[in-house]
Amino acid sequence: MEIEIFISKGGDESTLQRAFVDAVIDALKTAGIKSRIMFENEWSHEQPLKVIKKTISECDGLLVIAYTRSEFEKGKELRCNIEKELTNIKLPTTWTHIEGAIAYAYELPMWIIAEDGLKSEGLIEKGYDWNVYWSNLDVDEVKSDKFRGYLQSWKLAIEEKKSAKSNMELEIDLSKLGLGKLFAMISLPQLWKLLGVLATIIALTATGSYKLGADQWPWQDKPNKQINQDK
Repeated sequence: MEIEIFISKGGDESTLQRAFVDAVIDALKTAGIKSRIMFENEWSHEQPLKVIKKTISECDGLLVIAYTRSEFEKGKELRCNIEKELTNIKLPTTWTHIEGAIAYAYELPMWIIAEDGLKSEGLIEKGYDWNVYWSNLDVDEVKSDKFRGYLQSWKLAIEEKKSAKSNMELEIDLSKLGLGKLFAMISLPQLWKLLGVLATIIALTATGSYKLGADQWPWQDKPNKQINQDK
């Protein structure tokens, strides 16, 4: 069962960020997971948002690797006419939230890896349907038991989701199938079992009818005396 996941990350990474991304991709490959990344191994002539939505819909899960794209020493947050001073603000690319929202709408299992120090908001915030895995983007961390544990847990969720989806796709509305197609789908051993069940049902039904009919089969005529009594 091949697993394909969409990796949401920023472009034009620093050397540190890129090294961490490559280490994660290698870990996924070792775990039997194929990574799909826009403008790295996925290309399209269409507008980004349209093709990203299509690609995510074809995947089994989403991995977000969020790291610093913008950084500000000072800023303000305005809420309910109250100004809050902010310092050392680090923000990821906005595509992190966009692609995460798309995957969530498709109910894909999500794993969020975020660089330490990023502003905790939106997708990178605890309290939703996922936990945020905070990291200092150290390549060696990918080899840790903690990282591998999260990876296996996420992979298991993907496999369960994928299996459930496959079972749903196998469900067939038998009322829309003709007898020819229905019997063509049944193997010979299954056919013999089905015929055996039908024969048993017919025998039980006939026996019950015989007893209810005063030791007469349903197709036998009733004696005249019995007919008169019935009148």
